[in-house]
Amino acid sequence: MTTLYLNRHLPDDERRARVFDGDFFLYTEVRGSRALCALAQEMAEEAFAGLDPERAQFDMGVEEFIQRVGPLKSGFTNSARTKELCQIYLTELGCDPLRTYFDLPRLRVVPSDGYLTSGVSYAYKAHRDTWYAHPRQLVNFWIPAWPVVGDNTMSMFVRYFDEQVANGSAGFDYDDWVANSRFAAAGQVKGEARPHPLPRQSIDTRGEIRIAGGAGDAMLFSTCHLHATAPNCSGVTRFSVDLRTVHLDDLMDGRGPALDDSEATGTTLGDFLRVADLEPLDVGVLPEGIRRQRLAVPA
Repeated sequence: MTTLYLNRHLPDDERRARVFDGDFFLYTEVRGSRALCALAQEMAEEAFAGLDPERAQFDMGVEEFIQRVGPLKSGFTNSARTKELCQIYLTELGCDPLRTYFDLPRLRVVPSDGYLTSGVSYAYKAHRDTWYAHPRQLVNFWIPAWPVVGDNTMSMFVRYFDEQVANGSAGFDYDDWVANSRFAAAGQVKGEARPHPLPRQSIDTRGEIRIAGGAGDAMLFSTCHLHATAPNCSGVTRFSVDLRTVHLDDLMDGRGPALDDSEATGTTLGDFLRVADLEPLDVGVLPEGIRRQRLAVPA
């Protein structure tokens, strides 16, 4: 059974435990997430120079779109204001600023009608984030910058939370991704050549759910949930913010969802910053299994 908690402000330890059980949280009235989305909107409006960002794709060629979106995405992720707003937001939600770490948030830009599905607007196939070398203790925040509908949100395949999925994560190494693939997005125009870990079995979509919220509404879910970019046929470009957090005690004590079918190598944890002061997470203090991030798949 999967439960969606609407605007339930539980203590963070309890909230994380329920996320690790596969439950979702949806917050629709938190100032911090609205501020993050307001910044994303402001930067998108600047990037598209007077055009409506949700409809600018219809006024320019794909190459120009990429030239605008690439700097927009990197500018949002690396802005000092973005980091500051993440600190404010996570503290507002009750996360312990001394024990909670966050990855730099990503701005996702997903055009409509198959205009661009690779590179800077890669449409993610069904995956768990652990296949990309994230730890299973991660809590994901997904926040639309403009309101979304079922035709341009995310697909969540909840039946697979407790079920192994054959996948290609054994071929994914995070250090190699950073060195050779992460910054090659702008060159992926007519197709996606980067080595994404993909399912190696068909995915039953009968249990698919899509949660569509307004601007700044934040959905929290486990990184171990199988999810994908829903095909965008809404007529507008989707802008959304991905934010990921991890609690140091969960890493040290081995908490998290029981199932981990990832064989990815490397770890993203060296990218995470402490909420209190933006100090990087010291991966050297973590248990060896977390640092190597190649964990045994449960029988």
